[in-house]
Amino acid sequence: MTSARKFASKAVLVVAAATLLLPAMTACSMEPKVIRSYTQAAGVNASNTTVKLRNVALVAQDGQARLTGLAVSSVDDEITGVTGRALKPDDADGSELSPSTTRVPLTANKGLNLTDPGVQVSSPDLTDGLLAAITISFSHSDPITLDVPVIAATRPDFTPAAPTPSTPANS
Repeated sequence: MTSARKFASKAVLVVAAATLLLPAMTACSMEPKVIRSYTQAAGVNASNTTVKLRNVALVAQDGQARLTGLAVSSVDDEITGVTGRALKPDDADGSELSPSTTRVPLTANKGLNLTDPGVQVSSPDLTDGLLAAITISFSHSDPITLDVPVIAATRPDFTPAAPTPSTPANS
């Protein structure tokens, strides 16, 4: 009878040890799901020493596009211009972007939804799914250049950011 009790107690110890080690052992065989960090959004991120841009994209319709995303500056500043070119499917330069509204104040340490001030550009080459190479200029900060995705305003999530029909004007 003592050997049966020893066997039973050893079996309980083995089961308990296996139960405790199982989570650690399964984690060893899993590969990481994310190899590189990325933005889990439609837009792209960029920054300079004072301004951070997050989830920046162009929402386009009929050759016009509205700049969307978030801007946060560590100092009072102002967006003074958005320039650039639409890119073709092979990333070759397309037509130049014509800006409309360009002066947008940035309050220090306060996020600004870039959709609200209505910064728009126009180009016949703005195509859903392609990119545009843009440079955003500031009064007191270095310019930020980035390749932003062009997203159709007909997509339900982006319809509220659709550009308003206008003729380009210098501001």
